[in-house]
Order: sequence, then C-alpha cells, then structure tokens
Amino acid sequence: MAVKEMHSAPATTVEAARIRPCRTTIWLWLTAPIAILLAIAAASGLLAEDLYRDNPSIVGQAFGQDIITLAVALPALVISAIAAGRGSARGRLVWLGVVAYVVYTYVTYAFGIRFNPLFLAYLALLACSLYALIGGLATTDFEAVKARFSARTPVKAVSVYLAAVAVLFYVVWLSEAVPAVLAGAVPQSVIKDGTPTNVVYVMDMTWILPGMLLTALWLWRKQAIGYALAGALLTFLALLPLAIVAMAVADGSLYAAAGFGSLSALSLGVLVWHLRGVQDA
Repeated sequence: MAVKEMHSAPATTVEAARIRPCRTTIWLWLTAPIAILLAIAAASGLLAEDLYRDNPSIVGQAFGQDIITLAVALPALVISAIAAGRGSARGRLVWLGVVAYVVYTYVTYAFGIRFNPLFLAYLALLACSLYALIGGLATTDFEAVKARFSARTPVKAVSVYLAAVAVLFYVVWLSEAVPAVLAGAVPQSVIKDGTPTNVVYVMDMTWILPGMLLTALWLWRKQAIGYALAGALLTFLALLPLAIVAMAVADGSLYAAAGFGSLSALSLGVLVWHLRGVQDA
C-alpha cells in the first residue's frame, strides 16, 4: 500500500501541473476574439460617419475612448497576452488590467451609447472580456505570483497610492451626486450627456473604487491576492485616465486633460515600480 502511494503521488502532481496551464491558456485565447472585435469597434467609431447618435459630449468622449483603445489598449492587450502565455507574471498582471479596461469600456458603451449598428459587437466584447477576466483571475495562482515578487517591492507605497486615488475619486463623484440627491435634482453631468444616469459613477463607485480599497488593504497586509490585483489595477489606472485625456481634449477641457494625464503618467510610474520587483523566469 505504501509503495503504491509513493508512486501515485508524483503522477497526480504531474497531471495537475498539466491541467492548470491548459485551463489558464483557454482564457488567454479569448484575447484573439477580443482583439479582433476591439479593432472593428474602435476603428468603426473613428471612421464611420454618424455612427454615434448621442449628444455631442458623448460623441466626443466616444471618439477619445476609441483613439486610446485602438492605439494603446489593443497593442498592450496582445503583447501582454503573448508574454503571459510564455509564463511571464508581469505579462499576466498587465493582461488582467487591460482586460478590466475593456470590460469597463464596453459596459459604458453597452449602457451609455445609443443603439447603433455596433451594438452586438459591444455585447460580444463585453461578454468575451468579462469571462476572460473572471477566468483569468480564477486560474491565477496568487501565491505563486507573490513568490515572484522580491522583498524590495514597494508594498506600502503602492497600497497608499491605490487607497488615495480611490478616496479622491469617491470625494469628487460624491461631491456632485450627494447634493443632487439631497436637492431632488439631476447632476449636471447627466443633464449635459442626456443620459438616464452617469454610468461612470455606477462603475467606479460599485466596482473599481471598492476594488482599489480592498486591494490596498490586502497589499498592506502582504496577502498574495493584493500583489496580483495591484498590478492589474495600476495597469487599468494607467489606461483609463489616458482615454479621459483624449475625451477632455476633444471636449476642449484642457485642465481636465492635464489632471488625468498626470494621473495616467503617475499610475504608469507606480506600475513599473511595482513590477520591477517581479522575478520572471
């Protein structure tokens, strides 16, 4: 009996080692349809005349988002997926962050853009990226990711940064939403966009900002999940404000462009600082 156990244990380990990469690769392969759909949706948004049937402010935002999606997010998605497929922890964390950006973007398109010929493409993008994100997180070995970070990783600094950005955005968004609720009025941003509500408020205050606060706490405590999610969220924070810069420029809001441009650059710097501690094979 003992001899059988000694011989069967290694076989089980080898089998598990074979299964996990296969499951992980399945989710990475969703990058292919996402990339194709991104190229079609973003390029069509920029080139197809009168595709967007929304208020001018929404159209300007969509153009800005499409530019960054096509020029920055799409290449980052493909390159990080290739790196992740080769076993790079850095590539995997960046890939998760870019996929989160795609989910966020096409939730706003699905609910915030008037129905147009690309509606089904938006739904397909949302479905593929959402399940890629869920599957990618579910198959990430957080302990293995943490083990690749060196002791010099700026855990406390990154944790404070994520928490500070989350609190800042809560203050900014609530400073408009709370007075409107108390006065029984509609926020000015909703009136300007001509939408039923502000999708950005919904996405930020129910998903992104709580996620940042939780990640900051987990990273402060040096929990494995915090190391991985910090890399993903910093990637997201480098991409999304860059898109807002393009939106602000299209809208003529140069102060907003400067502010979000600074946030994007700072987030990219913190991301590089965080990932420098990773010892990739």
